[in-house]
Amino acid sequence: MTYNQALNTSIIGDRAEILELYRPESFRLALRITGNPTTAEDVVQSAYLRLLQAPKIPALIPELMRYIRRTVTNCAIDHLRLQHPQSELNENLPNTENPVLDLEINQTLNQLSPEHRAILALHLGEGYSYKEIADTLSLPMGTVASRLNQARTEFKKIWEAK
Repeated sequence: MTYNQALNTSIIGDRAEILELYRPESFRLALRITGNPTTAEDVVQSAYLRLLQAPKIPALIPELMRYIRRTVTNCAIDHLRLQHPQSELNENLPNTENPVLDLEINQTLNQLSPEHRAILALHLGEGYSYKEIADTLSLPMGTVASRLNQARTEFKKIWEAK
């Protein structure tokens, strides 16, 4: 069976094997957005269930990676919307030399809207360019720039209020 056949086959096991290759990247992205390892694993599970149930997924690697990132990001945002706005903290992110500063940064990030947390996670946490974020989230680059600016402004406002 070829890669393309395996990717879009109705045999879930083959597609699951291919998706499993991207699990570490998916988990890292979900962790950056949610801020909690247990929640991130739940998000990845939900995203992969959606991907396994999708009738067809992209066959080319760059398109597949964008599709997976988009699905994981959407699942993470959905999860955060359903949670109480003050979600659980993760002591592992961000990773500075000062644990008190880490905690304060996490508390500030947890006060951001899910959309702002996601876009900051993609840009600052994962290092994606505006174009990569635009492709991943299916947004115009101007919207990405605007949302990043709003997220930074919101973070700064919350940070300075402490």
